[in-house]
Amino acid sequence: KSGYFMGSSLSLFDIQLYNLIHFFDDQESVQKALADCSNLKAIHDKVEQTPAIKKWLAERPETMF
Repeated sequence: KSGYFMGSSLSLFDIQLYNLIHFFDDQESVQKALADCSNLKAIHDKVEQTPAIKKWLAERPETMF
């Protein structure tokens, strides 16, 4: 309803979930899980569109990770 895992605002868990999905994004099993669990994909997308996170993703330094 709110678009977050629990509650009505962004939580550390939402950020951790985003990070986990984003880190393993290229794995076939993760892509299948996201296809089967649209709520997880929606949380990932909502976190990614949070203005401060969107800004950080655009400006963060390049790393090997």
